[in-house]
Amino acid sequence: MSQYSFSYNYDSLYDAFNAVNRKGKMQKRYLSPEYLAKAQEYREMRKNLNKILRKKKAERTEEETSEVDKLKQLMKNNAQQQKILLQEHLSKVSSRILSSSFRFNLTPDASEDPQKPLYTIGATAEEFFAMQVLCRNMKKLFKISMSSRHEILFQLKTLLMEDKSRYYIIRTDVCHCFESIPHDKLFKYLEGNNLLDVKSKSLLHGLIRKEFEVKNLRPRVPTPRTGIPRGCAISSLLSEFYLSKIDEMIKYTLPGILFLGRYMDDMVLVIHPDIRDEYHKPIDWYIDKLENIYSQMGLDIHTPSDGSGKCYTYDSANTVDLDFNLLGYNIHIDKEDNLLFSLSQDKLDRITSRIDKSFTTFYKMIDIAGFDVAAHYLFDALHVLTCNINLYNAKKGVKVGIFYSNQLLDNKKNLSYLDGQLKRNIGRLNLSSKKSIAIAHRTAIEESLKRKLALLSFTKGFDYPHKRYKVKKQRLRTIKSSWV
Repeated sequence: MSQYSFSYNYDSLYDAFNAVNRKGKMQKRYLSPEYLAKAQEYREMRKNLNKILRKKKAERTEEETSEVDKLKQLMKNNAQQQKILLQEHLSKVSSRILSSSFRFNLTPDASEDPQKPLYTIGATAEEFFAMQVLCRNMKKLFKISMSSRHEILFQLKTLLMEDKSRYYIIRTDVCHCFESIPHDKLFKYLEGNNLLDVKSKSLLHGLIRKEFEVKNLRPRVPTPRTGIPRGCAISSLLSEFYLSKIDEMIKYTLPGILFLGRYMDDMVLVIHPDIRDEYHKPIDWYIDKLENIYSQMGLDIHTPSDGSGKCYTYDSANTVDLDFNLLGYNIHIDKEDNLLFSLSQDKLDRITSRIDKSFTTFYKMIDIAGFDVAAHYLFDALHVLTCNINLYNAKKGVKVGIFYSNQLLDNKKNLSYLDGQLKRNIGRLNLSSKKSIAIAHRTAIEESLKRKLALLSFTKGFDYPHKRYKVKKQRLRTIKSSWV
């Protein structure tokens, strides 16, 4: 049997459970009550054991010393019982997934953006585990690995710094990518692969060609038998799989491709045109060829002539500066060939908005929860913006923040600008109308708060040693929700 003959048996579901559970994202609703009860018993025993172990051995009573060994044995037995209960539960779930009647159920939600409705699968253990295994199968079989923003931008920056030959740059994206992928062409690739197991093909067929075909709201692309469900876990993998096929066609078809970087449906091309007259192709020729390749695959890309402003082209032989936005950066090369990576205006506006919203939330919280709670929130929120934090449940060493999320930034004026936006809010801070604070103390509290806030700085957070800040996972969620 091929190593890629995946199934949806207990072993596959158990692997999926472990992968999700290690990230701390396993929801209780997908597990049995019996298993959850045993897991809760284990946590209580662990809590009691840790309480005793925190004491030095000489300080423990005879009963506590005896209790340590007893708890350890009970916990060992409990762990075995948990394993049995989990196996029983996942085996039942597997049996229901493998039945011929099983299918995914989609629910559309257009409340956030009517033009980009989201689709969610049913909240059952069967649908959750089937989707997890399906995604794992797809990623492993087709070796789907999405390039990171940093990887694409770093390669582009290195290329622009070192390459002095004539080059073209084309930056564009796919129009309504998720909504436009044609089912027949997508499934031609999927069903033509003999290594993908029959159950996975059946689940994909039922989800995309049947369930989504019926539930698709089609606000942008009315064409039948097109699109994949935005918001569904498998869709980003299907999109990446399909677009990677187009990447291969571009590299094979177009001459002089020096670099092709694509993040989801955003793409940048660096091309070395043949400078010999008889072989030279203008940049418009490349645009036409790209448009034709995507059109053959049932997709449209933005072009310079469509008026959207989403396609940028550049020929280094021209005397104008290179200047375009890509993945949160503005990339600029002047006439002296100086390369400068700045934060895009959209990103600057987004961070400024989060500063403003942090202060707005602070003022509201004073009236609801009191000054101390509100001030604690404000310090946490502004530290998250100006410092760097470890990503929870991510690979070891992965960090985010003002430096780690913007490592390619050259233009330090961006940081000074953000510091100015922060100082503007601090300067306008006024507690005179806050009745929950005693009148006699308002001025002193306000001045003390301003002094402490003045120590925060985007520039200091960016510069070495890249100031770090610790914040709990739930706290981080609360802060991020206040910025929406």
